[in-house]
Amino acid sequence: MKPFIDTVEPVTMDDLRKAILVPREDFEKWLELHNWTYHQLARKEYPEPYEDLQQFQLACYCSSPLLWIPAFLREPEDPDHQDSYTLWDYQEDSIAYPGHTIHKCGAEVGKTREIVAYALYKAFTVQNGSGLIGAPQQTHLDEIIEAMLEQLDFNEDLKPSLVEHKKHPHHRFRFDTRFKLYFRPAGHDGEAYRGIHVRTFAIKDEAAKLDHKKQWSEFFRAVKPGCVVKLYSVPDGRRDTEFYRLSKLAEGEKDTEIEAFKEASNHIKEIKFQLFKWPKMLMPSPYWSPERKKFYIDLYGGEDSPEYKHNVLGEDGDPANSVFPWQQFRYCIKEIPEYRALKIMVDSANGEVSAYGYRCEYVAGDSGPVPKAVTILDTTYRLAGFFDYVEGEESEFRKLIKSFFDETREGAKEGGGDFGYTGDPTELIVHKRIGKKDRWVARLQLRQVTYDQQCQALDAIDDIFEPKESLGWGTDFGNAGSAVAHDLQGLPQYRDKDYDDRLRGFMFESTTDNVDEEGTPIIDAKTGKPAKITLKELATDILVKKMQRMELEYPPDPDIVVSYTGHTCTYGSKHRIYSKSNDHLIDADRARVLAKLFMNETGRDDVFASGN
Repeated sequence: MKPFIDTVEPVTMDDLRKAILVPREDFEKWLELHNWTYHQLARKEYPEPYEDLQQFQLACYCSSPLLWIPAFLREPEDPDHQDSYTLWDYQEDSIAYPGHTIHKCGAEVGKTREIVAYALYKAFTVQNGSGLIGAPQQTHLDEIIEAMLEQLDFNEDLKPSLVEHKKHPHHRFRFDTRFKLYFRPAGHDGEAYRGIHVRTFAIKDEAAKLDHKKQWSEFFRAVKPGCVVKLYSVPDGRRDTEFYRLSKLAEGEKDTEIEAFKEASNHIKEIKFQLFKWPKMLMPSPYWSPERKKFYIDLYGGEDSPEYKHNVLGEDGDPANSVFPWQQFRYCIKEIPEYRALKIMVDSANGEVSAYGYRCEYVAGDSGPVPKAVTILDTTYRLAGFFDYVEGEESEFRKLIKSFFDETREGAKEGGGDFGYTGDPTELIVHKRIGKKDRWVARLQLRQVTYDQQCQALDAIDDIFEPKESLGWGTDFGNAGSAVAHDLQGLPQYRDKDYDDRLRGFMFESTTDNVDEEGTPIIDAKTGKPAKITLKELATDILVKKMQRMELEYPPDPDIVVSYTGHTCTYGSKHRIYSKSNDHLIDADRARVLAKLFMNETGRDDVFASGN
């Protein structure tokens, strides 16, 4: 490996007393900075506060990581650990950059090496400083901790400076510079970051793996004014993570979703990140060569595969095992002028209900459609009485829904719902059937509403789209979904709506025979019988087939694009396991597809559906 400054050689503290070892160009700049000359040094005269040549040279080394790192850190792959610690030449600008950075790179291009070198440089050169290194799990931190401890063992001049190494409940280093260095795994909610406040640097490794908002908000809460933030990761293709959005901000992305994220994120409003992108092809031979390229193509299944784009190119690409790959899903995003989306959230603490509604525009970009939301409604209502029926009139809530979704009543339509109550949102969607195509025309999101209010919402939408002629509903049959279905099918005020016949709730993990979109069994060649498949797999397979045939028309709603293109699955021993992150819109769509399959198309009573 080639050191990034060839002329910097390993030094010891004793060496610094005997001769000038700082590279000539750097040393002359140091002299000029102090308005000093070689003649004065020859007379053993030194500028204040330095008393001898050792102190004067040491201060020069400490003035730049490009000098200090190769001088005092040792190469761990050298058997004798006498060679300088080596970084790649493309890391020179990064490690010397004084501000906030994001490193969106391929795998094994030097990210961990840079974290080790940068953190140790600050620990030895900043008096009374403090730093935080975070990662998703302790195992990610262990590699960094062990590499730092090795460096202290390799250089006897550095080893005594670590005056304390606390290991429980989390690792912490304390140096004789009074610099404190904290190591914290993020955990599921960032709890380990609480109580820490650092003023020199805060680093996140494997940042793309952290997708819980509290893992980020608690991290940024630990950052004091003036503290430098550095984020490192291989991208994983998901569009709904903070790392993705921050990297897009650093790239200068201007779409509506990214701008809205910035405005809603107080912790990053004043932070401007410099983006560094290191694909593997920046590495010299033998780390990158035609042979290595072929190796990675074979390993990851082609240059277009998500894993190749992530690990070799350091690009977003699609998520690994993406269910709805962007390169296919993008062609389903269409201009749908009639599409409307309404989000309603109850704030009980302040006695308010907020309502935000928008339509979407299709904006063509270099890499495909760019979502753009255009606000139609943005207002608040008093919570008191908002959901209440008035004698002879509908509630304000129902009136709002009906006035907002003032849509055409022509054409057969299908509804889908995924219900939540406390933390999870409720999503209600409506598609219009145009021949074999399904066009998404309406979306209602509810937060912090009761089961009764969810019933009102579905029923109000049902009124708009002429239910008795065309509209059937598919919903999830979890705790909230089963409660809503029970009320809609049992309460007197909904009795004339025939929800017993028009609404089915599905338990996605139940199994059924694998069938096509017409309900015809798909026979397993080995057994001669229909294969068993979960309802979630069945609905997903139908959506994927329709996507591939371009029989889905989805609006350029940023929420929809992020949700679908970020949805992943893994393969279990019996069936596929789908990610539960940000899947509410997709589950509403799945329920819609199942209702169409088991109720509208085949006329079969479904044993997995409610109301039987």
